[in-house]
Amino acid sequence: MAKADHPHEGHRERVYNRFLREGLDNFEEHQALELLLFFAKPRCDTNALAHQLIDRFGSFAQVLDAPVSELLKVKGVGLSSAVLCKLIPAMGRYYYVSRDRHFVQITNGEEAVRYFLPRFHGYTTERFMAAFLDDKHKVLSCLTLAEGIRNAVSVNGSRIVTEAVLAGATNVILAHNHPGGIALPSDSDRWMTVQIARMLQVVGVSLSDHVIVCEGDGISFASSGYLPDMGQEQPLAPAASQINLPPNPGK
Repeated sequence: MAKADHPHEGHRERVYNRFLREGLDNFEEHQALELLLFFAKPRCDTNALAHQLIDRFGSFAQVLDAPVSELLKVKGVGLSSAVLCKLIPAMGRYYYVSRDRHFVQITNGEEAVRYFLPRFHGYTTERFMAAFLDDKHKVLSCLTLAEGIRNAVSVNGSRIVTEAVLAGATNVILAHNHPGGIALPSDSDRWMTVQIARMLQVVGVSLSDHVIVCEGDGISFASSGYLPDMGQEQPLAPAASQINLPPNPGK
């Protein structure tokens, strides 16, 4: 088909070339979204749809964070466009984790934060993870153990102990995120850390750290003096294995 039959083709080529010259830094949010939608709608003008999506959800980031069911309610958004929007944060997280795939040891709080930051990239609800390490602090495995709502998650302490034993771990690092909050532990976060440390201690596994991640920032309990000293008397763990993290600080 002749190039003249596609009035938007010249515009797309100009946008592509601009991106190749400048990157995305100087793009307006609707322009960045328009460029993204090129790949889901190869023969349509995506500028108006980009404006419509940002008007509906508030920003480029909020469009990508919106549930697929809500995206599909917008006229002009099909499944391919909705999937593409959800793919971007997930692909970014996958990229960051892949880039650090040779990062195999965690020996201090700074390294713990650096290890976990990319693993929470793009998540808008709370998640709880744990890394299981050997006695040389080499990472044996890292698992997502719970997923919650935007500002709360329920953690199964018994599962953490079980996974540590199955992995042959001698050390465990906990991590969870505070979407939309701040990267500081609440009193409940600190209490929960003590309970899990106590449960791990029973099977001879040490809790090395607990990392809290928020919006590209992170804090290490070990580096910040929040990690419990298990040589001192600590509150006993509850009989139930389920430990609830209430709403995160800043919400």
